[in-house]
Amino acid sequence: MVKLKKFTLVLLTLFICTLVVVSKNRNHSIASSPVQEKTQGWTMEDRQTFYHTTQGTRVLPYQWLLALEEPGLFPKKPFLTDERARRYGLIPDSNTMNNPDRLPVGLAKDVAPDGEFISVTCAACHTGQVSFNGTLMRIDGGPATHNLSGFFIKAYAALADTLALRLKFRRFAKKVLGDNYSLAEETRLGLRVARELKNPVYTLVQGTLRHLYPTEEGPGRLDALGRGGNLVLGTRIGDTRNLVVANGPVSYPHLWGTTSFDWVQWNGSIQQPMARNIGEALGVNALITLQGNPADIFQSTINIQNLFLLEKKLEKLEAPRWPENVLGPIDREKASRGEALYTQHCAACHESKPREPNEFGKVFLRINMIRLDVIGTDPTSAVNFNQRLVHTRQLSQPPIGLPPVITAANALEEVTRQVTKRKYAELNIPPEMQNEMNGWRENKIRAPLAYRARNMDGIWATAPYLHNNSVPNLYQLLLPAAERVKEFYVGSLEYDPRAVGFQTGFFEGGFKFRTNITGNSNAGHEFRDGPRVKGVIGPLLTEPERWAIVEYLKTR
Repeated sequence: MVKLKKFTLVLLTLFICTLVVVSKNRNHSIASSPVQEKTQGWTMEDRQTFYHTTQGTRVLPYQWLLALEEPGLFPKKPFLTDERARRYGLIPDSNTMNNPDRLPVGLAKDVAPDGEFISVTCAACHTGQVSFNGTLMRIDGGPATHNLSGFFIKAYAALADTLALRLKFRRFAKKVLGDNYSLAEETRLGLRVARELKNPVYTLVQGTLRHLYPTEEGPGRLDALGRGGNLVLGTRIGDTRNLVVANGPVSYPHLWGTTSFDWVQWNGSIQQPMARNIGEALGVNALITLQGNPADIFQSTINIQNLFLLEKKLEKLEAPRWPENVLGPIDREKASRGEALYTQHCAACHESKPREPNEFGKVFLRINMIRLDVIGTDPTSAVNFNQRLVHTRQLSQPPIGLPPVITAANALEEVTRQVTKRKYAELNIPPEMQNEMNGWRENKIRAPLAYRARNMDGIWATAPYLHNNSVPNLYQLLLPAAERVKEFYVGSLEYDPRAVGFQTGFFEGGFKFRTNITGNSNAGHEFRDGPRVKGVIGPLLTEPERWAIVEYLKTR
């Protein structure tokens, strides 16, 4: 009875947190429609590999999600359906290549010695869609417009609901256990489910009580450095002093061209591809040991060989070309005028040039970092990472011996370095192959007070704009900040080919983006007359000049 009461409290907490989060982060349900798929340099095998290759992340035991029913006392419909995937902005995938159970894009089966698990892949956040006149276009490597956390919170709520309802749990247990079903095994499964629910409940409660995430992210954004840091540097290290407010959400950056640049992330913080990918996987729940038996420190579920495989696929990925047969023809004369204006006002920041060969003799493109006091865009994300400190607890003791308090950048660098070192040793990977898997770059992580000026190839497919998605289209980006819209809706995939962005009007289930909230400012990157003060990067453009630049950017 005591155990039942305790679990009931946990269950209520989960549902309360679910209602708080999910009710504010619903996505527009996109009806099934014809899909135009561009190859962007990939074969179908490349695409399915990217969509469904595990990185070693774990959300739920695999069979649990397949066996789960939707919440409620009587419904017997499965939880995992195409309709539900669309409701949360996920992309259904009926192709069974590398995906026998038809999981949505970005979910995969992780097969490990201790079981099979649902794994989130980088494709979940880096596969976009654009819809126009009934045609849905797939953008591989583009920013997703989903609410993935809402999807899994709902899944945990359904799991708690299943555990609380006897007949429903029996159906669940028979599907999961199959030929091994017995009443004794059903009981053991119930205890395991209860244990599995503790971590998401703890995370939701901590986030709610500590007000860790005051800025709602909405579709297509995530405070990856903030949330990932709270998971890895807070929960995994085991020190609540390392849980900090994460109120600087950023958009999911596009991936084409990424492998060519010297530094990545919006704040240009990470140099090495392997470190970047390990950090991303740890942030979406790859397991890592950072406390306990010293011999187990830095042991992880990271699949380092798959991370390298995915990076090699990205080397082939090309920017999407403007589909004139769907979005309309480009006015070449206007675009030519726009190219001259772009060269005059924009190219110095947005066009990257090759660096000198590095210590491995490899040449990469230099990303242009623009200081916060120059670009004037919302500083929250860069400042948060720059100022974050980490109490290292057991990692300050031998054999690791880190200082008791270090910067978040140093902590992330050390964790990713040690995870990589341990995996290479476990797999007996020779030094030359290690260099190749590392992308021929040293593992260096920094925290500049600056943002990168991204390359313009395929820019039409990456709306909304600025690092925090605070400007809905390219036309608005060329306006003085005072003339930009202060509130607009996001989550729709309906495209506006004139202004180059998504439709921003109200729709059922849309997320209202407010630019007066911390982390959401749409200031900076302005073209207006007057002194070149903070945020003003060029002179006031005329209407014809703005539209000419927009037309030119369609050609990239």
